[in-house]
Amino acid sequence: MNRSLKSLLAVAALVALPAFAKNDALSLIPNDAVSVGVVRLADLRTSPLSMTLFNQADKFGSNGESDRFLSEAGLDPKKDVDVLVVAMAPHSNLGTDGEVLVAADGRFNVDRLTAALVERGAVKKNGYLLLPHEGDGSKGGHNGAVAFPSAGLAVMGSESQVVEALAALANGGTSFLTSSGLGREVARIDPRASAWAILDVPRAQRLAGSAKVPQSQAALGAAIKNISTVAMWATDQGDSLKLAGFGIARDEETLQLLEDTIRGGLAAMRLAVQDKAPELVPVLRKFTVNRSNDAVSISGVIPAEELKKFAQKKAAARLQAEK
Repeated sequence: MNRSLKSLLAVAALVALPAFAKNDALSLIPNDAVSVGVVRLADLRTSPLSMTLFNQADKFGSNGESDRFLSEAGLDPKKDVDVLVVAMAPHSNLGTDGEVLVAADGRFNVDRLTAALVERGAVKKNGYLLLPHEGDGSKGGHNGAVAFPSAGLAVMGSESQVVEALAALANGGTSFLTSSGLGREVARIDPRASAWAILDVPRAQRLAGSAKVPQSQAALGAAIKNISTVAMWATDQGDSLKLAGFGIARDEETLQLLEDTIRGGLAAMRLAVQDKAPELVPVLRKFTVNRSNDAVSISGVIPAEELKKFAQKKAAARLQAEK
């Protein structure tokens, strides 16, 4: 992966915190997307909880090349990026390879971004930039593309994905949310969510390869094959973080096993934290698990104070380990 793409992906990583919004970036999700994650930063900047999480992230250090790129490009991700969308789609209908498309709404200095990328070897082509291979360039070719259709939208991914996204934008966006089976399940997600992710399980397994499940969990492995969709989301409520998710299946046995697995997972989490973070035990006890005719859902709320304490303990443990 070349340095320019690494720098851009580092930008994406910096802003990959909770979000959800309908906008130009959201309208570019490929119709055949296997997984989608959406982040709405604009709604988080005034949240006390989010600011605490941002402050914790700032202490993780920095990357010299990424910092230089951001400075030259005149981009501050935490201030300039409002919404981040990450989607994966198959390279071909029956293929096992996937391609990632990243789209972001915000405020972008197109001239400075373009100049910074060209300085690092990017090549202008038909309304977008081709990114060069990492190394001395002797191999030729490119391994990614970036486009800035306007000062408010940025798109990056493989060249084919970027070209398709630009074509979709010119035609008013894709029909993912209305015509895609996975897209229609997005309606089950809380529209107030700060962040959400949704996954088409069977197609994602084909792209990732069949996961190996221990023999002792053969029943669970069989059930996973019958789960069609999984989604998770988080809502920053200022004084707390609400977490929720669901798994969709069409048969009773799978739903029962999924429910049992989630309840067992909650019990295991309570046991895991009772010594190091006992204050989280009653919080986890309040999480609820429900089942409908085609899905199992889970939801719960974690108070901001408990999250802050947990983050502080993790930070202290990390510092101790570095000594």
